[in-house]
Parts: sequence; structure tokens; C-alpha cells
Amino acid sequence: MLNFTGELVFGHRVLNFNVSANIKTLTLTGTTVKKGFLYAYLYDSEQQLRANLLFQKTDKTLILTPESASLGGIAGNLPAGDWQLHLYNLEGENRTPKAMHYAINIDTEYSTNTQLLETPTQACLLANPGSPLDHSIHFDYHHSKNNNAAWYRGDLHAHTLLSDGHNTLAAAAQIAEQQALDFFFITEHNICHPALPVTDKTLILPAIEITTDQGHFNVHGPRRMLNMFNAAYSSAALIEQGLGLVANDEGNISINHPMMKPWHWHYQNIQLDKVNTLEICCDPTWPTSPKATEGALILLTQLWNCGHRIAGVGGSDSHLAPHERNANATEPSIYGDPSTFVHADTLSGNGILQGLRQGHVYLERQCGLDFQINNGTVLPGQDVGNKVIDYRLAVTDKRTAYYAECIADGEVISRIKITDEDTHFQVDMSNYAWLRIDIRRGTFLNNSYDNDTAEFEGLINPIYNATKTIFSHPLVNIWGELMEETNTHGN
Repeated sequence: MLNFTGELVFGHRVLNFNVSANIKTLTLTGTTVKKGFLYAYLYDSEQQLRANLLFQKTDKTLILTPESASLGGIAGNLPAGDWQLHLYNLEGENRTPKAMHYAINIDTEYSTNTQLLETPTQACLLANPGSPLDHSIHFDYHHSKNNNAAWYRGDLHAHTLLSDGHNTLAAAAQIAEQQALDFFFITEHNICHPALPVTDKTLILPAIEITTDQGHFNVHGPRRMLNMFNAAYSSAALIEQGLGLVANDEGNISINHPMMKPWHWHYQNIQLDKVNTLEICCDPTWPTSPKATEGALILLTQLWNCGHRIAGVGGSDSHLAPHERNANATEPSIYGDPSTFVHADTLSGNGILQGLRQGHVYLERQCGLDFQINNGTVLPGQDVGNKVIDYRLAVTDKRTAYYAECIADGEVISRIKITDEDTHFQVDMSNYAWLRIDIRRGTFLNNSYDNDTAEFEGLINPIYNATKTIFSHPLVNIWGELMEETNTHGN
């Protein structure tokens, strides 16, 4: 058995070890000793990626055999020669570095310990590619669970034991099905599941959360994994590599919790035309989530006023098992809260990703929102020109009072009580560049609303009037310019 101990401040280290011929099992166990994150990427003697995982205080064990692999590992031949374990501490670039103490054991003797092997049927994302440093993801984005055009409910942001979540991959798949999710993206920090479960009802899709000191963003539907073989590891380098994991017409780039400190987005140079969606509501049971949601709504308003048609989405960002709670929370942080609904031609990877890019999206927590625009002929994200538009709104939840805020070009033009009975209203879009609907929980008395108790419940993304020149000539191009506009004109 080989033992590696040491500490790593912000930066990169390579641990080299030799694998003898004809071994049957390689077992690797690692920890950061104290609380912290340490990313690990294992490459074999042929420079093929064999595992990616996140070490934390609790021991994590990786088991590789020619036929199987535990969470984060890639099964296949175990070639003799010099293997490399690349470690990265990515915290501390813009603040005082925090040293990560690690202890790693590697055993290449035969082992019968297969307890950590994942057993469900899995869709292979990354098999041994056969050429050095090929990180391509092989996933059938055309495969469909439903060939009908419809609204599909899912979660765009979630974690498992592979990074810093508490659920196994199998448990995560089971919870997603119990939550009646049609689709489910598992978004681990800077690492990607080499294989995903295949379930009866829920389409589980590949994703990765690019995690840096200057912000986090999700890549939904990546075509390859991060290449961390002696990689540049600055925030800027990781962000640019992450943006390159998809082409413009393939995946979805979504900035996460942009106003939730200390994980807010503050990388100034990202080009806004590379961003498809913005996470508005993130784990609503987290203590600072309500304030961060209101800040993200202001930011989203400014994006549209500056001419960028970027859709708002939600994500549970759930790390916990269903019985666990965040501090002072009375509700579970669970996959599907909030849910993001995507109108797609099919329940397939390509269908969901295309719907996200087109802004055919709304999100909610629990109200059971039911709506139509022009009797279902218009979807959020579409251009309606100067037409008069008819909205129909209702909710299925009768226990709570709800109202809709109609927001056009950043101004609230009306507030309307909504119940389980249809409510209709019309808006003349010749007066506006865009119109969105916010759903809020709050008291409705004497034709007025108690805004002090209003809570964000959901959002129907905008319809647009593309005759307005703002959409052909955006006022800003990068995030830093957007923040200057928001600080100047935001509420």
C-alpha cells in the first residue's frame, strides 16, 4: 500500500505511483483531514482519465477493476506503468489561501471490497476512450422518454456524494423519481459522473458545475469533461475551459446563485452572449436565499433592459438527504424545489437543452401554476411584436394566497390575485419591450397586497417585442458592464 500525506495551498500537485502488471483491483482512499475541498483527477499510464472526485474531511474510496468502477471511476483495463493523481486546491485565488491537508492511500492488491460499487443500470458517459487525454462524453442526447411536445418538470442544479452532496447516485435517482421530476441534471463541482442511472420515469442528464473563486456556473449537456491534466487553474482559465465544453447550439450555460454571497458571480469579463440562463431561486431553504433571489430578479430585469434575452431558471442546489435540514429551516432542501419547467418538443436531452436556450421556461416552488398565453399559441421566450397579449393564470394550491406581478420593462404594471379559478388579463405589447410574470405568496385584503409578507414563488419568463431596437443593439457586452448598469439603474 502507498501512503501520501501533505498539504496543498491554492494550486496544483501531482502524485506519481507505479502500477504493476496484471493487478485486478486498484483501491484509492482519500481525505482532506480537516474540512475543505480538494479535487482529484486520476490518470493511468496511458494518460487516460480513470476517475474524478472531490476529497473532503470524510474518507472517500475509489475502486477500479477492468469490469466495474465505484462512484467517479471509469472501468477498464488497468495498464501497468506510471499513474498520476492530479490534486487541485482551487480556493484562495482572491483571498487568503487555506492549506488543505490530505491523506491518500493507494492499494493495488486484490480486493473483494465492492461495497461502494454502483449497481443500477447506467448510461455510459465516458468509457476508456483509447487515446490519451480524450475527455469526450458519449451520451445519447437524442434518446427520448416522451415524444410529445409538452411542459416538462425538472431540476437544473443538484449534488451527490461524488462532490459534496449527501446522497449516493442511486439514492439521488430514486428521490428524483419520487419527486416526479421528468428530467434531472446532476451538477457536481468541477467533476462529472462517468456514468448515470437509467430510470423508468426520470431522464437523468450529464452536467457539471464550474466552481471558482469568482463564481459558479452550470454546463448542462457538456460534450466533454474538464481536462485537468496539468491544467491552468485560475478562475479565468477554468471559466473559459468550462464555457468551451459546449458549442453555442448544443448545451446550456447557466450562471448560478449570482447574488448569494460568498458564492456570487463576480468574474467581470464573461461575455453575456455566451450565457443562456440565470439562476434566480437557489435552494429556498438556505438562510440567505430569499434576499439573494430578490437581488437576482433585479439583475435579470437589468439584463433584459440592456437587450439580452437570458431566461431565469431555478435550481434546488440540494446537497442534503430528505430527512436533513439547513440551519433553522422547517422544510427539506430537496431535489425539485424549486422546479424548472421547460417546454420541449420531446423529453430528450436535445429537447430540454433547446427549450432552455430558447427561454421556453418557467419556475415555481409549490403553487401548481397553470397558465396559457394567447390560448397556448405563445410560449415564454418568444417574440410577439406589437400585439395585444392575453394571459390566463391559475394555481392548484388552495392553502396559500398567491398573486401575480406583471412586470414590463422593469416596472410593475399590475398586481392580480390568482386562485384555482382562471384569471384573465391583457397587455398591449406595443408599449413595452418585454413582459414577465412573477408569482408571489402574500395576503390579499381590500384589493391591496401586503408586500412586507410577500414571498417569491415563481416566475414566467418574458415574452418580447423584438421591434424594439434594444434587442439588436445591446447596451452592454460583459458582466462588469452589466453590474455598472445595475448599480446605476437597479432598484
